[in-house]
Amino acid sequence: MKRVAQKGFTLIELIVVIVILGILSAVAVPQFVDFRTSARQAVADGACGAMQSAAVLRYASTRTTSTISAIQGAVITSGGVTLGGTCATPTATVDSVSHDCAAINATLCG
Repeated sequence: MKRVAQKGFTLIELIVVIVILGILSAVAVPQFVDFRTSARQAVADGACGAMQSAAVLRYASTRTTSTISAIQGAVITSGGVTLGGTCATPTATVDSVSHDCAAINATLCG
Protein backbone atom coordinates (compact mmCIF):
# COMPACT_ATOMS: atom_id res chain seq x y z
CA MET A 1 0.00 0.00 0.00
CA LYS A 2 1.37 3.32 -1.04
CA ARG A 3 1.11 6.33 1.30
CA VAL A 4 0.10 9.58 -0.27
CA ALA A 5 2.16 12.54 0.97
CA GLN A 6 -0.16 15.11 2.44
CA LYS A 7 0.54 18.78 1.90
CA GLY A 8 0.12 21.37 4.64
CA PHE A 9 1.36 22.35 8.06
CA THR A 10 1.25 20.35 11.24
CA LEU A 11 -0.54 21.62 14.33
CA ILE A 12 2.80 22.13 16.11
CA GLU A 13 4.11 24.30 13.28
CA LEU A 14 0.99 26.46 13.36
CA ILE A 15 1.18 26.89 17.14
CA VAL A 16 4.85 27.91 16.93
CA VAL A 17 4.06 30.56 14.30
CA ILE A 18 1.16 31.92 16.38
CA VAL A 19 3.38 32.14 19.49
CA ILE A 20 6.09 33.98 17.53
CA LEU A 21 3.53 36.45 16.14
CA GLY A 22 2.17 37.00 19.63
CA ILE A 23 5.63 37.80 21.00
CA LEU A 24 6.35 40.20 18.13
CA SER A 25 3.06 42.01 18.57
CA ALA A 26 3.57 42.31 22.33
CA VAL A 27 6.90 44.03 21.68
CA ALA A 28 5.73 46.22 18.77
CA VAL A 29 2.40 47.57 20.05
CA PRO A 30 3.86 49.71 22.90
CA GLN A 31 6.28 51.26 20.40
CA PHE A 32 3.43 52.35 18.12
CA VAL A 33 1.40 53.76 21.00
CA ASP A 34 4.38 55.88 22.05
CA PHE A 35 4.65 57.35 18.52
CA ARG A 36 1.42 59.28 18.97
CA THR A 37 2.67 60.97 22.15
CA SER A 38 6.04 61.69 20.56
CA ALA A 39 4.36 63.22 17.52
CA ARG A 40 2.22 65.49 19.68
CA GLN A 41 5.29 66.53 21.67
CA ALA A 42 7.12 67.35 18.42
CA VAL A 43 4.19 69.50 17.22
CA ALA A 44 4.18 71.35 20.56
CA ASP A 45 7.94 71.93 20.26
CA GLY A 46 7.40 73.33 16.78
CA ALA A 47 4.66 75.68 18.04
CA CYS A 48 6.99 76.90 20.78
CA GLY A 49 9.70 77.57 18.22
CA ALA A 50 7.20 79.44 16.06
CA MET A 51 6.27 81.66 19.03
CA GLN A 52 9.95 82.42 19.68
CA SER A 53 10.55 83.23 16.00
CA ALA A 54 7.43 85.39 15.80
CA ALA A 55 8.60 87.40 18.81
CA VAL A 56 11.99 88.01 17.20
CA LEU A 57 10.47 88.96 13.82
CA ARG A 58 7.91 91.31 15.35
CA TYR A 59 10.63 93.03 17.38
CA ALA A 60 12.89 93.30 14.33
CA SER A 61 10.13 94.91 12.25
CA THR A 62 8.68 97.26 14.89
CA ARG A 63 11.59 97.76 17.33
CA THR A 64 9.07 97.64 20.15
CA THR A 65 8.06 94.89 22.52
CA SER A 66 4.86 92.98 21.79
CA THR A 67 2.23 91.43 23.98
CA ILE A 68 1.95 87.66 24.15
CA SER A 69 -1.43 87.84 22.41
CA ALA A 70 0.11 89.76 19.48
CA ILE A 71 2.86 87.16 19.21
CA GLN A 72 0.33 84.33 19.36
CA GLY A 73 -1.72 86.08 16.68
CA ALA A 74 1.33 86.09 14.40
CA VAL A 75 1.76 82.31 14.73
CA ILE A 76 -0.27 80.21 12.30
CA THR A 77 -1.30 76.94 13.95
CA SER A 78 -3.14 73.90 12.72
CA GLY A 79 -6.15 72.28 14.36
CA GLY A 80 -5.54 70.82 17.78
CA VAL A 81 -2.76 73.30 18.68
CA THR A 82 -3.48 75.87 21.40
CA LEU A 83 -0.98 78.53 22.44
CA GLY A 84 -1.23 80.13 25.86
CA GLY A 85 0.54 81.41 28.91
CA THR A 86 2.57 84.58 29.27
CA CYS A 87 5.91 85.78 27.94
CA ALA A 88 7.57 84.35 31.03
CA THR A 89 5.78 81.00 30.74
CA PRO A 90 4.45 80.40 27.21
CA THR A 91 2.79 77.05 26.59
CA ALA A 92 1.69 74.99 23.62
CA THR A 93 -0.99 72.32 23.97
CA VAL A 94 -1.56 69.71 21.26
CA ASP A 95 -4.60 67.46 21.65
CA SER A 96 -4.39 67.67 25.47
CA VAL A 97 -0.59 67.12 25.58
CA SER A 98 0.79 70.29 27.20
CA HIS A 99 4.34 71.55 26.74
CA ASP A 100 6.05 74.46 28.51
CA CYS A 101 8.05 76.63 26.13
CA ALA A 102 11.20 78.46 27.17
CA ALA A 103 10.53 82.01 28.34
CA ILE A 104 10.47 84.62 25.59
CA ASN A 105 13.21 87.20 26.00
CA ALA A 106 11.87 90.17 27.97
CA THR A 107 13.28 92.64 25.41
CA LEU A 108 11.04 91.08 22.75
CA CYS A 109 7.87 90.71 24.76
CA GLY A 110 6.26 93.14 27.14
